Amino acid sequence: MKKILLTVAVFAMLAFVISTIAMAEDLTAQSCKDKAIAAGKLLEAEGEAAIAKLKDAAGEFSWAGGEGYIWVHNLDGMMVMHPKKPAMDGTALLEIRDVNGVYLFAAMNEIAGEKGAGWVAYAWPKPGAETPSPKVSYVVKAGNYVAGAGIYDVTKDDIKKQFPEDPIYEE
Repeated sequence: MKKILLTVAVFAMLAFVISTIAMAEDLTAQSCKDKAIAAGKLLEAEGEAAIAKLKDAAGEFSWAGGEGYIWVHNLDGMMVMHPKKPAMDGTALLEIRDVNGVYLFAAMNEIAGEKGAGWVAYAWPKPGAETPSPKVSYVVKAGNYVAGAGIYDVTKDDIKKQFPEDPIYEE
């Protein structure tokens, strides 16, 4: 009887692990867009109360093993919440330029403010790195908030091919 129970328990755990792996979401441009849109809807519905849900490392807005995440800044140019760089919370952003001279948060506010949502290409350090890498982010305006999610090593041209109807920031 113990062997049967042990066998059933092992199979149940194996099924759980396999289903968890199968349900794991990859970090793609599409997942960034989908999560940013969902974050925008949550911010519209709940306002500031949504921030804790968006920041939850075990929640739906952290995916692909934590590589995918949502940050929130506001149209006034202040970081509201960055789960990977919490030291940025409360800092002014509009004068931040990448290594190519792109005022990335100003660009995000511009496209989100004018179009409601869109893509911005820039250079930003990967979590744990100091050297910037190419990154493209999808941002969504939600009241005075801008929610965003991005992916590294994807180009503006890649985004134009995959999402030809989406607005993309152009200098």
